Amino acid sequence: MQRLAMDLRLLSRELALYLEHQVRVGFFGSGVGLSLILGFSVAYAFYYLSSIAKKPQLVTGGENFSRFLQDHCPVVTETYYPTVWCWESRGQTLLRPFITAKPLVQYRNELIKTADGGQISLDWSDNNNSSCYVDASTRPTILLLPGLTGTSKESYILHMIRLSEELGY
Repeated sequence: MQRLAMDLRLLSRELALYLEHQVRVGFFGSGVGLSLILGFSVAYAFYYLSSIAKKPQLVTGGENFSRFLQDHCPVVTETYYPTVWCWESRGQTLLRPFITAKPLVQYRNELIKTADGGQISLDWSDNNNSSCYVDASTRPTILLLPGLTGTSKESYILHMIRLSEELGY
């Protein structure tokens, strides 16, 4: 048994030495990995520039409106370059919840009971640091309604609240 363990140790040491000196370990150890990455990168760049990045197609009711848009909004004639790493809209929709930052917003909740037995839940964000509207009774109220299945904790709602607070509301 001891002899077998000794042979295995010797074998593994010899194999380690062989691998260390003869075989390059790692993806970039040989030119193959680098060639693959470079080849795929060039192919992807060609595909992106030839098939993905395009000028928007204007569909208007008439030539006058199309000309008006081109004259007053020149961006409609420029090539649109979507995000290189996620250019497809469904992929962006799936990835958005994982990569979106959510600012910290403190809410004050108000629950209103209705006559028919229902209830309305309002989340208030009080901006006590407003320099434009120091008196809370004169401060304008901004009503933000999330989508059908959304809440006041949705990323876009939180960003609108943060922006509203920065503007003094």
